[in-house]
Amino acid sequence: MLPKMEKAAAYLQELEADRLAAIAVSEEKAEEAKLIKARQEGFRQAMEMLGVKSSPGVAEPEHSRPSRRKRRNIPGLILTELSFSGNAMTTNQIVAAIDYLPERTERALKGMERSGHIVRDRNGRWAAVIATAAQANGHAVATDNGQSTISNGRAGYVSPQSATPQRP
Repeated sequence: MLPKMEKAAAYLQELEADRLAAIAVSEEKAEEAKLIKARQEGFRQAMEMLGVKSSPGVAEPEHSRPSRRKRRNIPGLILTELSFSGNAMTTNQIVAAIDYLPERTERALKGMERSGHIVRDRNGRWAAVIATAAQANGHAVATDNGQSTISNGRAGYVSPQSATPQRP
């Protein structure tokens, strides 16, 4: 049993030697970092004496707090997607296109519908409201696909069946 204990003790000594070597390397790296920083400061001072300002890319990084991910403008993404597709899309298609949560996408869609930015057809597909120029007499004008109208300056939805122009 003694040889196993000797192997274990030798292994512990080897681990201790590795630990001490790592500490020595860390101390060397810390010293090297201090020297680089001193050279950097000296160079900055020399640049200031010459009247040259250091560029912002050379400045030290700020260590305030980790940067948070910027919030995405989901309604804007939805409008962009609907506008670029040119076709009405289901909620699931929009979810896949903007890579967002289904429940929150549905909530955003309903809010945008209330505000008049988008409309939902009978099949449950969403379409962007496209503003077109109103006729001079202020009556409704339907687009070629009958999806969007303007009446008295307000955008609205007209189904293809009811997209007949009104007469004065």
